[in-house]
Amino acid sequence: MVEGVRVGKEAVLGANVVLTQSTKIIDVTGPEPVEHKMYVPERSVVIPGSYTKKFPAGEFQVPCALIIGQRKESTNLKTSLNDALREYNVAV
Repeated sequence: MVEGVRVGKEAVLGANVVLTQSTKIIDVTGPEPVEHKMYVPERSVVIPGSYTKKFPAGEFQVPCALIIGQRKESTNLKTSLNDALREYNVAV
C-alpha cells in the first residue's frame, strides 16, 4: 500500500490486492458499481480485479480493487489468527 490510501477499520484485503493513490476501488455489491478513491470503507472485503480502459492503441485491462461484500462472522474466524499474532507482536 502507498501512503495516502486509507483502509477503514476491520476491512479485509484479499491476497494480491494492490492499493496505490491511483488504484480504483470499486464497490460491486449493489446494482451499480460505486467507485472510491484512496479509501476502503470499514468492514469491506476486497479482492483484486480489473476494468477495461481505452487507450489510443486499444482497450486493455487495468488493475483495480473490488469490494465484494462486508465482513461476516465467518471472516472473523478466518482472520482471528492474524489478530492474535498482531496483538502479541509475533512475526512470521
